[in-house]
Amino acid sequence: MRRRRNRIAKWTWLRRTTACVFLALIVLGCFQWFPWFKGSTTATRLFSLIPLADPLAAIEITFASRQLHPRLLIGAGLLLGFCLLMGPVFCGWVCPLGLLLDLNHALRERVRRLFGERRRPPVSGRIPSSIRFGVLGLVLAISLTTRMPAFQSLSPINIIGWSALEITQAARRIDAVSIASVASSYWTVLGPAALLLLAIVLTEFVSPRIWCRGFCPLGACYALVGRFAPLRVRIDPGEAGKTRCEHCERHCPMGIRVMEDYEFAGKDSIDHPDCTRCGACVDSCPRGVLKLGFTPFSSRDQCDEEIRADSSL
Repeated sequence: MRRRRNRIAKWTWLRRTTACVFLALIVLGCFQWFPWFKGSTTATRLFSLIPLADPLAAIEITFASRQLHPRLLIGAGLLLGFCLLMGPVFCGWVCPLGLLLDLNHALRERVRRLFGERRRPPVSGRIPSSIRFGVLGLVLAISLTTRMPAFQSLSPINIIGWSALEITQAARRIDAVSIASVASSYWTVLGPAALLLLAIVLTEFVSPRIWCRGFCPLGACYALVGRFAPLRVRIDPGEAGKTRCEHCERHCPMGIRVMEDYEFAGKDSIDHPDCTRCGACVDSCPRGVLKLGFTPFSSRDQCDEEIRADSSL
């Protein structure tokens, strides 16, 4: 008998914390007294020495300028190398848009429960991965032909980062500039992209994570590189499928059919390109069938689970 899952969803709170910390570091970088992290969602510098850069932004800028930018490419290479090991964890653990959609989804679930709907429906409507990869190819083609980084000026990820910076700067000079002036300036610079962000958030109430699952070119870039990373959601083959609770499928924000595609297929891990290693399925599993790690379940894992279950009786 397996132990029941803890009430605290540790992976959910950990990934929200890391995303909040990333946004906080971007804001703190505005201040001269904080030299350890400078930059934006496009490119940053850690400890004034280590460059980190959005891989898609680096490729777009290279295509648009027809020039190599060594520091930018090194920063992108570091993140892609990390992705090879950890998978597309940026989408699940760092992305500001992912954080916003996660909190928006949590709010929607609370509202749903207020109206008496206890059973969470799974994310409906599978979207072929080829669509997202097609958007990635289109974005790169536009950057190459128009000599402009097409996605960067409309990226909802960048909009959240820029908005945080604008709000911080406005708060610092609020005594000299009126709120109306700040709002007007924000709308002039970021208005169209902000409307795209608003449309994505509103669409969440109809089709959760449709942007992440079907259209985000940065997510496609990370998925290509990190799909077969050793860090992944592992499945206990000895326990998988014994109880068809479907908690993992109902809690997966990317709509991956874990039970249908993996557990009953006898696989020991999830290698779906949309898996962001967010851990939502692990938090929701009531029998400990899933774990997030580098190694498959072993006989020792099973013995440890049985010992814990016996001690809780």
